[in-house]
Amino acid sequence: MAKKPEVNKSQAIRDYFNANPKAMSPEVVEALAKQGITVNANLVNTVKSKHNKRQKAKKAAKNAATGQTVAAAKKPEVNKTQAVRDYFKANKNAKNQEVVEALAKQGITISANYVGNIKASHNKRGQVVKKVVAKGNIGLSEIKAALTFLKLMGGIKEATEALAAAKEIREIV
Repeated sequence: MAKKPEVNKSQAIRDYFNANPKAMSPEVVEALAKQGITVNANLVNTVKSKHNKRQKAKKAAKNAATGQTVAAAKKPEVNKTQAVRDYFKANKNAKNQEVVEALAKQGITISANYVGNIKASHNKRGQVVKKVVAKGNIGLSEIKAALTFLKLMGGIKEATEALAAAKEIREIV
């Protein structure tokens, strides 16, 4: 009886992944079983993980040779929320669907519901500011100045310390 040649299971898995890079583990197990090669999902996952690490290293080496970083090789990320805010700044009374269509022309895919959420949070901020203004004797310009001061100082704690120092100086003078 002739002995069946031994098949390297890991190499069979790597070969399958080279032919089908997006294959999932169960698919690989099934396909190799049809070829008469018995492998389990754990082995497939291990080989796939090592395969992906090697592919990533190859890509990084190629990018290093061409002078590109991995981040530069990828498509630049777009901040969708900021794009919506910018559109609303330019078109204050725009409808959600109008924003979706305008951003789609720029290559930004976004849903009308997401636009509505951004619009609602923006409107909520304005309502809070109006409430604070209505409550006290402070106007909108003073609130904006206070917020700018907080931003400049880096937080409430730092702003409080700066105000305490200013108060001491005022008492001395």
